[in-house]
Amino acid sequence: MRSSVPLFVVSALLFVFGLGFVVVGAGEAKRAPAGAAAPATPAAAPLASTAQIMSAIVAPTSNAIFQSVQTNVTIKGTEEIFPKDDAEWAALGAQAAALAEAGALIMTPGRAIDQADWIKMSQAMIDAAKQTLKAVEKKDPEAVLESGETVNTSCDSCHERYRRQ
Repeated sequence: MRSSVPLFVVSALLFVFGLGFVVVGAGEAKRAPAGAAAPATPAAAPLASTAQIMSAIVAPTSNAIFQSVQTNVTIKGTEEIFPKDDAEWAALGAQAAALAEAGALIMTPGRAIDQADWIKMSQAMIDAAKQTLKAVEKKDPEAVLESGETVNTSCDSCHERYRRQ
């Protein structure tokens, strides 16, 4: 009579190897699901402080928006200032985009002062910058002027609550 031990050993080994393939395959599936993009790279650690972002990005970009549309009345007459060509409109759009990006930067962990009003006010600045971008797309000086008021309001609200003396 033949012994069933060798058959049992072979069956057990095949079972163990089969389980091993299933475990390895499941791990690989978790790492790279079919059709998925490569894993996102981790965010870089913040380098600039909130004060540096305000000084280097927010102040100059918001001032560019404020100064882009004006009516100056002097002894010599009235001067209307607004972007006159595609290059000036593009430059203003770049300022508005940078202002919106600065709003996103100051909401990042390590920079956000709190998760309530700070986030809401930073979002208000981003929304105001987006309003400027829409006005730039239309090349509408009046809409830029209105968006400048919205930018100013977002800045004033935040400074009233958070500006350090």
